[in-house]
Amino acid sequence: MTNEDRAYQFIKNQITSGMYRPGHVLSENQMCIKLDMSRTPVREAFKKLENDGLIERDGQETRVTQIKKEELRENYDLRSMLEGYALEKSFSNLDKSKSEKFRMGFTNALDSKNWEDYLKLDEQFHHFLTKNNDQSTLQKSLDLLQSQTNQMRYAIRDDQRCMISSVDEILQIIDAIAENDRYEAVCRLNKHVKSVYDWEVEYLTIQQEEKTEAN
Repeated sequence: MTNEDRAYQFIKNQITSGMYRPGHVLSENQMCIKLDMSRTPVREAFKKLENDGLIERDGQETRVTQIKKEELRENYDLRSMLEGYALEKSFSNLDKSKSEKFRMGFTNALDSKNWEDYLKLDEQFHHFLTKNNDQSTLQKSLDLLQSQTNQMRYAIRDDQRCMISSVDEILQIIDAIAENDRYEAVCRLNKHVKSVYDWEVEYLTIQQEEKTEAN
């Protein structure tokens, strides 16, 4: 892995995990020191992250992109359509034994109330459902949309209702796979994606109301 890739992956993971939240200021100099590398790979990583929509330049400052409801809706609408299409294409090649391992993993994460395990499994599960060709335009588009929407996952991490609801929806998708029901699997996937969007919008609405009251 090149230094540029290492810097890109590190910053991207910090953003999508919620360590660097929307509005967080990023400094090239500080990142160079933190990662012990020169400015060039860090600068190139910043350019890639800006192209991905994960960071934005505000004059002389670089910040983690602020999330707007309209953009979130558009991203989730696109994600729902593309993931549904990808699952349609990949369904006949899905490894049912692997889907059952996901069932066990999600059940354990829910029983232990381990949000970090749930998030990792969720990302892996969506990739499992939609994986076609890592270099395809479809896969690249899905990876980008997932990175952008995953920014908000940290926001609802303390709400156990979300985890309970999401795991139940995922288990229903796994049931459809076990029954070899392509149509139902796609419908349940779309329902799950919309449900996660609804949870995130609820959080943004509450946050906006609190900000308005404070002003």
